[in-house]
Amino acid sequence: MIRPLFGSAALSVLFTSSSALADVTPQDVWRDWQDHMQSMGYTLTATEKATGDTLAVSNVRFDLSSEPDLAQISMSLEQLSLVQNDDGTVSVVMPEAMPLVLEITPTDPDEDRVRAAVTVNQTGHDMRISGTPTDLSSAYAAGLLGLSLEQMTVGDETFGPDNATLNVVLNDVEYLSKSVLTDMRAYAQDGSVASMTFDMRFKDPEEPAIATLNGTSANMTFDGDGRLPLGVARASDMAAMLRSGMTGAGTLASGNSTLTVDIEDPDNGNMSAAVASEGGRLTVETSADGMSYAGSRQGMALSVQPQQFPFLLSFGLDNAAFNLSAPVLKTDDAQDVALGLNLEGFTMSDMVWGMINPQGTLPRDPANLSLDVSGKARLLMDYFDPEAAAKMAETGNVPAQLDSVNLNALIVEALGAKLTGNGAATFDHDENDPTALKPSGAVDLKLVGGNTLMDTLVSSGLLPAQMAMGARMMMGMFAVPAEGEDTLKSKLEFTRDGQILANGQRIK
Repeated sequence: MIRPLFGSAALSVLFTSSSALADVTPQDVWRDWQDHMQSMGYTLTATEKATGDTLAVSNVRFDLSSEPDLAQISMSLEQLSLVQNDDGTVSVVMPEAMPLVLEITPTDPDEDRVRAAVTVNQTGHDMRISGTPTDLSSAYAAGLLGLSLEQMTVGDETFGPDNATLNVVLNDVEYLSKSVLTDMRAYAQDGSVASMTFDMRFKDPEEPAIATLNGTSANMTFDGDGRLPLGVARASDMAAMLRSGMTGAGTLASGNSTLTVDIEDPDNGNMSAAVASEGGRLTVETSADGMSYAGSRQGMALSVQPQQFPFLLSFGLDNAAFNLSAPVLKTDDAQDVALGLNLEGFTMSDMVWGMINPQGTLPRDPANLSLDVSGKARLLMDYFDPEAAAKMAETGNVPAQLDSVNLNALIVEALGAKLTGNGAATFDHDENDPTALKPSGAVDLKLVGGNTLMDTLVSSGLLPAQMAMGARMMMGMFAVPAEGEDTLKSKLEFTRDGQILANGQRIK
């Protein structure tokens, strides 16, 4: 996944990376772009023609240098011009409709070659580069910035407007970037988009079904910063870049957003779904110390019209959030890992409840889920090293070893019952079998309202009485009464010799 990511980002890097410019002339800008792309593992070529204060660059092509067992990624565009301004800045002039071609050529003869021809559309756009030779800024603005898929070829199959369409439109775009060159290339960037719309349509020529997606988003913002090492030979080797000091951090936020999916299938029936939210945020950080993600989405509403179903199924969620962090480089010492998930205010429409529990006996209060897990783990390989990843795939070796885990919090609230838990465990490892974990620790669990819920499920016909009896027997083995009405608790302990104890009683 890393190679396509860098390949698709190449155009953005080309237009926003500006540093080490001697006198801020068009030739200096173009030379810096070439140097920077080559330092990232790309080869940038073009036809150059200087006339007065203008450097016209045509037949631009950049290729991601590839190892023998990886695909070759190439991108090309027709023309752009670099113009010297009287105030010492350089303007980048691009046509309002700019063709762009992306090609992915795999080395495996059994894999298909992919070629996509798109058009980048711009209106009211302006891009200007200014600053000093080691401290350069780029400013871009456009009333409209769009992208349209003209044609895509996968192997011998060509998809035109009848089979595949993609249109993305960004309105009122502003983007600023700053690049400072010292022993590394430090950068900072931020941007905003007033609104975005996209639509996509796809039809397999051999199937009758047609899939259509439409989406909108408002008040999008982005900011990020980081450092890039100079002269790293392969952009695909993220491990080498991280060990050389690469860092990166960015945040993407948006306001009201919508997404609709429609599938027209004359054979199996039509299907549709729609999602809307009031806002969201995603943060990513990367360095040699690890990678972390955190995201949230507020005010979500989901409706689904299943195939051959008479009415919509509607759901709501007040807030959804997650966080994930993990190491990315092999080290001798264990590193921090974390996982969090929070779902607040999950609700279902009366129509859905009527299908599940027409008697209305189940509590319909909003459901909540919260999970907070942390721990220590060590990578047994550089996860982003292509050679190490390929070797792991061949041998089937595990990439990481878990040393400890802490269940900081577990909360599940639904149907009038509440389950909570916390605990911790450490692990011994078998050197001959890294997959074998020997835990030592304990987990405390507490359930309130469990028996009442089972009684309600049985009386509603949703749970057979015999199954409920078996569940009560299991609860009797693992749990004991606690303070409070209809409250059970359990302490599960794991010992080094492989025993499992429930409230002091051995069950294994």
